[in-house]
Amino acid sequence: MQGKKIHFQAICLSISVFTASAIGSLGNYTAVQAKKPVARPTIATVKSMVNGDIMCYVNLVDDKGKQYNSVGASFETCANKKRFLNKKVQLSYNQVSVNDCQSAEPCGKSRLETLITKMQIIR
Repeated sequence: MQGKKIHFQAICLSISVFTASAIGSLGNYTAVQAKKPVARPTIATVKSMVNGDIMCYVNLVDDKGKQYNSVGASFETCANKKRFLNKKVQLSYNQVSVNDCQSAEPCGKSRLETLITKMQIIR
């Protein structure tokens, strides 16, 4: 009877390890799925620009009428708000380190964000 009990415990342990492994794999799959590339236009018309706590936010419309709301941009880019508003522009993006705090005050944390770093009027 003792041998059957040990064998049964070994099977249960194997099933537990397999189940934990499968659940862990699903968690990793979900994390990979969540990191889909974000669509960012390279040519669009600027509809609005608003400074936020950690970056500027730009609303854009491409030539097909697709809207892109709250696209991150550097504060320097948005400093020329009047120049770009309602203009068709070519956009350049770069990864920029931004403050990762709950307010505009520095907290020592940062994160990388892909932001509009250059706008050039094309007509």
